[in-house]
Amino acid sequence: MTRKEPSHKEWNELFAAAKRFKQHECWNDMHNSDVFGVKNPETGEIGYCCVMGNAGQHYSLAVYKGSVGLDGLLKIFNDEVDATGFNALHVQHCLMASFEDRKFIDKKDYALIKKLGLSFRGKNAWPLFRDYTPGFYPWYITSDDARFLTIALDQSIIIAKRVKEDPDLLFPEDDEFKYLVRVTQKKNDTIIWNDAWLVPKAINQKHLSVDFMKHHSYKTRFEHIKKNCKKRNDVWEVDISYNPQPIQEKKEQRPYYPKVMMFADHHTEMILSFAITQPDTYQKEYVDEFLSFVEKNGFLPKEIIAADEEFLALIQPVTKELGIDLFKTDYLDVIEEVKQTMGDFFR
Repeated sequence: MTRKEPSHKEWNELFAAAKRFKQHECWNDMHNSDVFGVKNPETGEIGYCCVMGNAGQHYSLAVYKGSVGLDGLLKIFNDEVDATGFNALHVQHCLMASFEDRKFIDKKDYALIKKLGLSFRGKNAWPLFRDYTPGFYPWYITSDDARFLTIALDQSIIIAKRVKEDPDLLFPEDDEFKYLVRVTQKKNDTIIWNDAWLVPKAINQKHLSVDFMKHHSYKTRFEHIKKNCKKRNDVWEVDISYNPQPIQEKKEQRPYYPKVMMFADHHTEMILSFAITQPDTYQKEYVDEFLSFVEKNGFLPKEIIAADEEFLALIQPVTKELGIDLFKTDYLDVIEEVKQTMGDFFR
């Protein structure tokens, strides 16, 4: 799909909105944990907004896309994901307008600022606009993104002013899980913004589960494994995660984070297999990698433990067919240590 870049007019409007947002210093009136919604008048999607900067460190507005984006934000709020860790990047589905030092502005951003005839000076003075999508490197925004981010910045100013007057503005009167959302109404060709208290839409999250026995090639492999591979009293940790180092296949193409497939012996703490694959093909490749390892080494584990819901759904038909016990755990001792070491290396 072709990404349409913002027009000269859209860029000017976005930078102007960012300037207004910074001049108002919305972060002085709101906390990082304050969340409100802005309904995109073009698409109907709700962007859940979070104004950051109250702690005096990172000044920005993040607009989390829909219920999936909100779910990622709540995982960070609830400490399910470390806000400062690598995994936080892969639960963030949002647009962000931030204010950075000059050293964080790349050549493309700097060239745009000069082309628009703008200038900035000082610490946390340079506006930076990025799209955050799980599995991908933070990237330049599109025309659609610019228009919505402009709206969200201006609505954030309005909300911040109101929160200053009414600190309880963003808290519903009842205990229902809902958010104050700014929505539009058209009246006599004029767009009017109103408040609405809305419950986030449910997330329709389906994990891939394959009936491998319907595929003749897998059916043959399973029969071969059950006949020739011995079951040992081993416990394996298995995991799918993002590699900390992004890959850019073509110039100007958005870099992505490959999927890392790993399994380890829980007792000996040895890594048994490690492979890197494309994000869009990893499901099949993980199963193939697992079966290939078993076929090559001639043995099966008694038990597999995993923490990732997606992986559990993917591997369950395989473990069921091969008679391997499958359990969910909150933490994988061996694999998490390896991932921590990888993260430290790439940092």
